[in-house]
Amino acid sequence: MQPSPDAEAAATLEQAIEKAKEVAADIRQAADDLAVANTVLGTQLAEDVRTGEVAQALEHGESVEKTLTKSAEVLNQVNASLDSVSATAAKS
Repeated sequence: MQPSPDAEAAATLEQAIEKAKEVAADIRQAADDLAVANTVLGTQLAEDVRTGEVAQALEHGESVEKTLTKSAEVLNQVNASLDSVSATAAKS
């Protein structure tokens, strides 16, 4: 007997949720790694070197880090919503 279309849809949704959680974790890890790199560069580069393009690159790295962190937070909220919908659908 083949699974019902609802069961197949639920399984597909569960797989998508799990993949989205993995992606959120990857994004969070990338943000953390970038934060470490930015911190090291910010503390190890002499003040007189942190000018011009180097300063812009450091600022851009910090901006990218914040964007990644925010994106991971939003993705976590989406995943929580999807989990809720999936749990409700499974009860039906």
